[in-house]
Amino acid sequence: MDFEGRTRIHSHLDIAPLIDIVFLLLVFFMLTSTFIVPEAIELELPESKSAEVMDITPIVVSLNQTGQLALNGESISLEKLKPAIMPLIKPDPDAPITLKTDAQTEVQLLLQVMDEIRAAGGTNVALATLKK
Repeated sequence: MDFEGRTRIHSHLDIAPLIDIVFLLLVFFMLTSTFIVPEAIELELPESKSAEVMDITPIVVSLNQTGQLALNGESISLEKLKPAIMPLIKPDPDAPITLKTDAQTEVQLLLQVMDEIRAAGGTNVALATLKK
């Protein structure tokens, strides 16, 4: 005599659609996120009550309190600053130049850098600050 046993129901969870959704979310967040490019030298910008928000300029000169210079994120010496800036501002003599300097930088160092920028032909120099 044959007894009919219980038939087991085998169910499985298909996780392929779940993995597809997870990868789509990962791609979405990777494409919509913005990454901060680290500066060549660390700076603590000075604060100002009268600071105005300006557009990002294509020419950025950074100066820290020890006198290290960077032009557009690449380290450079003070002597090489003038020849490096001249080709950047040659197409547009009124090209805006942002000068980022540390809050503890000596004024004499700052003036030397500004003199080199002006000697290269740069007339539109703005100091980067933090709004208080």
